[in-house]
Amino acid sequence: MPEALSGISFVLALLFYGAASALFFLDVARSRTRLPSAADFAGFGAGPHHHDPSARPSAAAAPASRHAPLLLGLGALGHATYVTLASFVARVCPVHSMHFMLSVASLFAIAVYLVARRRFRVDALGLLIGPLGLAFLLGTFFLGKPHAEPKLSPLFIAAHVMANLLGIALFLLAGASAALYLVQEKRLKQKRHVERMGSLPPLDTLDRAVHRFLSAGFPLLTLGIITGTYWAHRLEMGNTEEVMRAIFGYATWLLIALVLLLRAAAGWRGRRAAYGTIAGLACAAAVLVIYLVRPAAGLGG
Repeated sequence: MPEALSGISFVLALLFYGAASALFFLDVARSRTRLPSAADFAGFGAGPHHHDPSARPSAAAAPASRHAPLLLGLGALGHATYVTLASFVARVCPVHSMHFMLSVASLFAIAVYLVARRRFRVDALGLLIGPLGLAFLLGTFFLGKPHAEPKLSPLFIAAHVMANLLGIALFLLAGASAALYLVQEKRLKQKRHVERMGSLPPLDTLDRAVHRFLSAGFPLLTLGIITGTYWAHRLEMGNTEEVMRAIFGYATWLLIALVLLLRAAAGWRGRRAAYGTIAGLACAAAVLVIYLVRPAAGLGG
């Protein structure tokens, strides 16, 4: 019975995620901003009073679909149901599989997005968050193979796992905001693309979103680094994979710390902060790749 229900929940999550992703894409594609004037581009980056053309959508701009966030939430509900039921079928806790952990991280990211999208005016992030949930759902279905790990204190494991899951979720949102910032900035410099590509949040809104998501995720990353180091020491793992994972993990922490420090001390904002955020997310992705490749290599051998 649980196996049948997990299959049903997977199909429903797949359909809801797909529909939400399509609606988010249509919302962005069909929206129209006013075409910036020559004065806008003459003053681009000219000073604190520079006007951000992206901040003024035309009256004809289509409002964000009310159905897309609802479908995204329903997809996340089906996703969570599938992960829970599949774990019962496999008789293993979901945190013992990297693919299941990524699914849970994506669920946290979706939950944060659904709560923060109106406050921060970042509805367009759904264009990235929807496919992200869909990709992790498919990864869990086709590749997730839970396996037992050496036992440690339940509280210690809970602290390590929750810190990493929440941190990854917030960094995914920060990275998505940074990517949209770079896209929006390029659009504003090439006005021939503005109307064709649709509307995205203003640059200031995206920059603030990057900073807030990083600020919230950094303490969690720090806790994850500390507990991860202790975990590796307790399990006496010193192979090449573990060393590389540690290197990329510390590089992620260092890059995010530098982005936050330079923003406060040297006024690093906008494009430089976006590039630093994406670089940190790339290091975090390298850690995840090492986690994912290791079991695949074991299966191939």
